[in-house]
Amino acid sequence: MAGKRAKTTKRPGIAASKRGGGGAPDGRAEAPPRGGFYGGWSEEIVEHLEDEFRKLRALATLELGPELEIAMCHALRKFLPERAGVCRGWVVDVTGDKQGEDIIIYDAARFPTLRGLGGDLAIRERVPAEAVLAYIEIKHTLYAQAKVPAKSQGQSVVKACRQVAAVKRLTRAPVPLKMIAPRISLEDGAIQRDRGFPAIRNPWYAAIWALNLRVDKGLEGNPAEAVKRRVAAVRRAGTRVEHLPDVIAAGPVLMTPAIAAAGALEPRPFTTPDTELIFMNGMKALGAAMEHLTWAIDDILLGEIPWRRMLAHQLQRAEDEAGSVRLTVT
Repeated sequence: MAGKRAKTTKRPGIAASKRGGGGAPDGRAEAPPRGGFYGGWSEEIVEHLEDEFRKLRALATLELGPELEIAMCHALRKFLPERAGVCRGWVVDVTGDKQGEDIIIYDAARFPTLRGLGGDLAIRERVPAEAVLAYIEIKHTLYAQAKVPAKSQGQSVVKACRQVAAVKRLTRAPVPLKMIAPRISLEDGAIQRDRGFPAIRNPWYAAIWALNLRVDKGLEGNPAEAVKRRVAAVRRAGTRVEHLPDVIAAGPVLMTPAIAAAGALEPRPFTTPDTELIFMNGMKALGAAMEHLTWAIDDILLGEIPWRRMLAHQLQRAEDEAGSVRLTVT
């Protein structure tokens, strides 16, 4: 797969294209600055990440159990901003529903995890939905086949997409565009986002990352087409566009949302009804996925855990169970 010559699929419906990046006013793709962005800084980050992932691919012991998730958490902690806490576990919403079982990235600057385990990655945490910046399904090998072997069903594109959709369907109060910080909002007025961006400040971000990719015979030279077909099958089964992964990075394939602008495709950090999905071969996919994740985190403004309601509930329970001492200020 990765060793074959990369091709790109045409784009009917769910798109597959090698075009991307920003669009210049005349419709041509914008060229990067001479020497690369920030003097090659971004390219070096991708290379460092790819070195990390190459080491993981070489460790056969990571194929089973939590070892791969833990190793990925350590890699994420090296490259994400300090604000981003990383743990393994479930996203839980205010109603108590919980979904996911892989890697959660949360805003450690504002929110605790529920167990407060001090960074012990061997134990899964429960993280409030309001605190979640991103959720990542991690696979050693992602199966993008029409018929996945029974023992590998849990590693299929279809199963991973369903798990992502379950996380994105959890209850989370939307943060309106007019909010610029918790409890600080602009006056009502026309606030617009660029096309292809969500209409709220705290959209769900969820991704599927895999070290390797398995496709049907005949598609080894075009694995992006195999992934595209499986994502299309998920859509036909009724999954809403905004509940699809925002990125799939597996082997040499990257799926990302984009919009058509000025004759080119501009990537976007989130999958929305305005975006189309592009599927690309020949990528340093996990390195690019890390850049995409960091972009999304930079764009997200999370809401608030309902601390007032939670405290009021505790006070009421104390009143109901034991009575309370009421102090009168005179």
